[in-house]
Amino acid sequence: MIDISNMNLAEIHALWQKYIKKPAPQLNKNTLIKYICWYQQAKENKFPLRPFFKLIEKTEREYAENKLVEVAYENGTKFIRSYKGTKYEVEVLKEGFLFKGEIYKSLSAIARKITGVQWNGKIFFRGNNG
Repeated sequence: MIDISNMNLAEIHALWQKYIKKPAPQLNKNTLIKYICWYQQAKENKFPLRPFFKLIEKTEREYAENKLVEVAYENGTKFIRSYKGTKYEVEVLKEGFLFKGEIYKSLSAIARKITGVQWNGKIFFRGNNG
């Protein structure tokens, strides 16, 4: 099996097309990698693929809905999160998310900046907006 963890998103989309014979859904790289691996395991073990495709559809729908939620925050909304004893504050602007004097396109980018690892920003800041 090839190592897909170092592939870029375009290569992963091409791999998806090769294996699954459908255009790749609009999901992030890590989710696509996970689903490609699951697909390969299901095929090799002759598991039914219908539940796999239903899961992809559900995930894609939820991902799209969450993306819409992110842009729906009102200007001035603040997210406050304590992490490892430090308090972090993010403010929603028309241009994006203001964090420590810089504007970011997503809460996920800020969560990654804070933690050093990939996070879903809405989950990281969930329930912590002021």
